[in-house]
Amino acid sequence: MADFTYEDIYELLRGEKYSTDLQQINPELLKKICQYFDLKKELMQKQKESALFEKSSRDQLKPEVENATRALRDLYERREKKIINRAIFTARSDFKIKDTTNFLPAEEKMYLCMVELLREATDGFFNAIKNAGIPEKKEDAVVEASQPAQASESSEPSVIFKEVKILQSIPQLTGPDLKSYGPYRETEVVKIPEEIATILLAQGKAAVPQTRVPIDAAEIVEAEGDGEPAD
Repeated sequence: MADFTYEDIYELLRGEKYSTDLQQINPELLKKICQYFDLKKELMQKQKESALFEKSSRDQLKPEVENATRALRDLYERREKKIINRAIFTARSDFKIKDTTNFLPAEEKMYLCMVELLREATDGFFNAIKNAGIPEKKEDAVVEASQPAQASESSEPSVIFKEVKILQSIPQLTGPDLKSYGPYRETEVVKIPEEIATILLAQGKAAVPQTRVPIDAAEIVEAEGDGEPAD
């Protein structure tokens, strides 16, 4: 395992850079890359804990790991770019077969998802142009759909109201028509749905206001005449 070095990682990057197709990276190679970094991290940790290592050795190891990490990132980005380009090519063509040669499992998943998304986006774009009048039709449908609702509202049973005098403070209440009534203060005379009025009357929180009987003017004159002393 010690034979796998930074130069090997760089060779992978160089091969990917000058190849139009994806290079094959088998599981064994991935394992070697992982073990390479594990070994370097272990050495760096030992150098921190021990004074036996020369400073020059410590100074060389850290840049090597940083360069290897940078090369690995560059390798991935070059592969990613190739996968994206291949997905675009596949989505724009009529090919039913999708070429996933030398793809890693995660890369294949990304490629297949991109092909489907790109094709859906293309279809959506041209369908939007083809059916440019659809939004207006949808608005008409909304208006038509709202008309039965209005009819149903008009067909709702009418609510009978009753006038009562509030004897106690009443919080906001919901009537049988689902509308809010109140809150009401003491001594207020209000008209509320009969169902609510019946409950408040039964609870002693409201009373039927006394009806004021109008007095005819002729009766007033007659009453005043009856009160005059006789000559």
